[in-house]
Amino acid sequence: MGSQGIKRRKPRPRPGSGDGTSPHGWGLQNSPYTFEGEIEGLGRFGRGVRYASPRMRLVATVVALVFILPFVIGLLYWAID
Repeated sequence: MGSQGIKRRKPRPRPGSGDGTSPHGWGLQNSPYTFEGEIEGLGRFGRGVRYASPRMRLVATVVALVFILPFVIGLLYWAID
């Protein structure tokens, strides 16, 4: 320990309001209706899941599977047929 004692940890950066003014870069730079905006939104979703509680992480995983699973099933059906 030494003479310094126990130091406080730095708080994690949290997502901003989404209006692009957050100091942590959480605002979207591209329109959400473009391909780049979709990719950026998915990346933002993934970063948000990383900081979430275990319960919210499970909910986010289920939501992601609900959107990704039909695409994968359709792709497999297309590839086999």
